[in-house]
Amino acid sequence: MRYKAIAEAAPEGGWVVAVPSLKGAVTQGEDRADAEFMARDLVATILDTPVESVEITLTEVGGGGVEAVVEAWHAKEWT
Repeated sequence: MRYKAIAEAAPEGGWVVAVPSLKGAVTQGEDRADAEFMARDLVATILDTPVESVEITLTEVGGGGVEAVVEAWHAKEWT
């Protein structure tokens, strides 16, 4: 299963990731790799499937933390 996700480096550190095709699917990670894994884990948990079966394509958006990710999500800048 492949999913697109939008990611942003948070000003306070770490990364925020949203999976727009799954309403409310937002997670975070210590670094970009951790954030990508957390997004895979989130999708797997929502869909009740093994994490190994989930692929995530991250698209980075500009600064601003959670608010910027949510704005990009609603503006559909991730497509």
